[in-house]
Amino acid sequence: MATTITFDELNNGWTSFHSYEPDWMTRLGNRFYTFSEGNLYIHDDGARTSFYNQKYGCYVEFAVNEGPSDIKIFKNLKLETNSSNWTATVDTDLESGVVPAGKFLDKEGFKHAYIRRLSSDTLNFNELSIQGLGNLQEIPTANRYRFTDNIPNQISESDVLYFNDGSTKIIGSISTITDNIITTNTSTNTPSVGNFCFIAKNPEAESFGLRGYFAKVKLTNDSNSFVELFAVDSEVVKSYM
Repeated sequence: MATTITFDELNNGWTSFHSYEPDWMTRLGNRFYTFSEGNLYIHDDGARTSFYNQKYGCYVEFAVNEGPSDIKIFKNLKLETNSSNWTATVDTDLESGVVPAGKFLDKEGFKHAYIRRLSSDTLNFNELSIQGLGNLQEIPTANRYRFTDNIPNQISESDVLYFNDGSTKIIGSISTITDNIITTNTSTNTPSVGNFCFIAKNPEAESFGLRGYFAKVKLTNDSNSFVELFAVDSEVVKSYM
């Protein structure tokens, strides 16, 4: 995909990248115009980050790497901005996480959000609450699993059911619990009667942050309105495993 690069004569350097690819660019007075496929377009007018009738959005990428020799836990992101319409992807050298849309909330003058583990990170049980259920007794119907004893009270809907038949495999997210029967929304893998089963808390709901030496953060905003981002902060603590 082609990229347009902007040169700033005042700073004598290349200052920005743009997703759109014009055929020609020109300035008339204080207005900027481009041509694309024979059509004339005026810039800085109308919906922002929309070029040639295509919506692009905007993003900024940076690294968080204070104390580069220490394994750290990156717990949250705090934005100094006028917009809550941000999403974030966060990758460390060990793990990956996200801040989904709508999770940046106003807190003490910042847009604040906790970094959540990926919901697809289903076989990483580090720091998750685990509860054994014993051996599976019966599968009465599809997606229903019966055990010997009643299901403990600390197990709830949205927890994730697993089994082990020599290797650990996910069954699915719990939808209902009735006495000694668990029903899942779907069954990614189907256990056999006698397999040992256990549950783990939802990795997104029970996120504690991401562990690693450094974090690469990508903030994305697809708003049509004027957006400013002044600074980004993150609560980072040293990890003591």
